[in-house]
Amino acid sequence: MYPLLACSIVSLGVVLERAWALWGASRRARQLQRMVAAALSDGDLGDVSSIVRRDPSLLANLYRAALTAAESPHEDSWRLMQHRHNATVRSLKRHLWLVGTIGSLAPFIGLLGTVLGIVRAFENMAATGSGGFAVVAAGISEALVATAAGLLIGVISIFFYNAFNVRVSTMANEWKEWAEELAVNLAVRRVREGSPTRVVQAR
Repeated sequence: MYPLLACSIVSLGVVLERAWALWGASRRARQLQRMVAAALSDGDLGDVSSIVRRDPSLLANLYRAALTAAESPHEDSWRLMQHRHNATVRSLKRHLWLVGTIGSLAPFIGLLGTVLGIVRAFENMAATGSGGFAVVAAGISEALVATAAGLLIGVISIFFYNAFNVRVSTMANEWKEWAEELAVNLAVRRVREGSPTRVVQAR
């Protein structure tokens, strides 16, 4: 049962940490999006660059690539945005592999505990010379607790693993769309103004 206890603690810790991290990342991203949208509506492109440069959020990292794409609209710039998107997904999924691994292994760890428990029950019966259905049933029922615990931990871990993956995919794709819209918006404004707009290069 100790391995299952350790698995449950690790899984719970990662779930809580990722829930807090994703909530914070989403909140900061929406704040940044509102600030950038307000600056664009005012026509202050320099303010857009300043806002994006100062912001440490993951979305700002994508926006900096969008500014580069608007400054130099060629294939490499858009490839940079895709690389930033991939890096964002990796950052949002940090440590989630632990939850997925625990979800897959916990039922088998529980089953192993059950098998070992049954073997131990029969060894005790042989050593003491006691027998009967009641003795066997008591040993087996105690051993099956490990299987139940493993299944419970596995089901809960897989649920959160899938839920977080869906959430990460939704957030990252939404942010990428925002960044692409920003790049196109800035590029169109540059063309309309008829002169290059200085923006901050992605870092």
